Amino acid sequence: MIKRYTELDSLRGIAAILVVFFHFTRDRDEALLGFKLGVTGVDLFFLISGFVIFMSINNISTAKEFIVNRFSRLYPTYWSCVSFTAILVSLSPSIYATKGVGAFSMVRYLGNMTMFQYYLRMPNLDGPYWTMIIEMVFYLTILLLFVTKQLKNIEIWGVVGIILACVLDYCEDHYTTLYKMVVFVYPLIHFWPLFFSGILFFKIMTERTAYVRRYVMVCICFLLQIKLYAIIGHSAVFISKIEYIVCLLCYFLLFILFVNKKLNFIVNKVTLYLGTISYALYLCHEYLSYNLLIPYLTKNIGLNFWIAAFICLTVTIFVASLITFYIEEPFRKRIKKLFASSSSKKVQAYFIV
Repeated sequence: MIKRYTELDSLRGIAAILVVFFHFTRDRDEALLGFKLGVTGVDLFFLISGFVIFMSINNISTAKEFIVNRFSRLYPTYWSCVSFTAILVSLSPSIYATKGVGAFSMVRYLGNMTMFQYYLRMPNLDGPYWTMIIEMVFYLTILLLFVTKQLKNIEIWGVVGIILACVLDYCEDHYTTLYKMVVFVYPLIHFWPLFFSGILFFKIMTERTAYVRRYVMVCICFLLQIKLYAIIGHSAVFISKIEYIVCLLCYFLLFILFVNKKLNFIVNKVTLYLGTISYALYLCHEYLSYNLLIPYLTKNIGLNFWIAAFICLTVTIFVASLITFYIEEPFRKRIKKLFASSSSKKVQAYFIV
């Protein structure tokens, strides 16, 4: 059984709400109150993913089990959120047109449903989807290491990834064509330091050995991610490098507290609930809030921004809760049950033969 860390659930909730309020206040004066820093919530998500996915794959016996676990966790919720946003977009074509990504079409919708629209060269239907291909490539990378029995050498491969990221950072200015080609094929590379840090924190927490070496590698990952700040794009558009460093430092310090079992102070009913619905909340909130609800409530009805934001937050949490409790959790259980039933029948057939 995989241990459930409530601290990580709470961190997910915190990361999700950071991103939500970043989008609520984007292009508004309220962003200057500190909400613009929420753009870095994605970095926290990537740190958490590194820890959790490496923990998960160390507790499975077959590649199929890992694939089923990830599929059941990701796709039912993702399909629901994409479909929900597609309905909103189809009902507000003029508003969607202001995003500058062309008109909505069924082809774009179906392409987004694959979660691989990045490789299909299709625009994301909604802003947060850009991170999904980063996560998927990370899952495939870890799965490949599992299949080839290289998980035991994860730290070596992690260093290889760090070296490749450094080389690409150099190529970005000197060999632009090569740089663009590699980044397109392997978009994870710019965020590898974050995922690898999560893996290192898992090693530190569970193995209790080689502390110095692993903490040194964590520091190297931290410094390299700062170095990549200018070319990863998203954070650099909204916050300064100093602000990014401060946020990243806070996230790494939170993980140091976590692996040393000193992060329980963030665990409460609110953060745990937000953590439970964080995936759906992250996926469904931007177009609904930034493009539709907040402009309508503030401009058309004339509500104060903070009242509009409260209403918007209530609505998005409600929608995310419905998707989580009535789609994500039931379908995840059904898919896993179906897999378990299928595996059991194969075992029985084997012994009968």
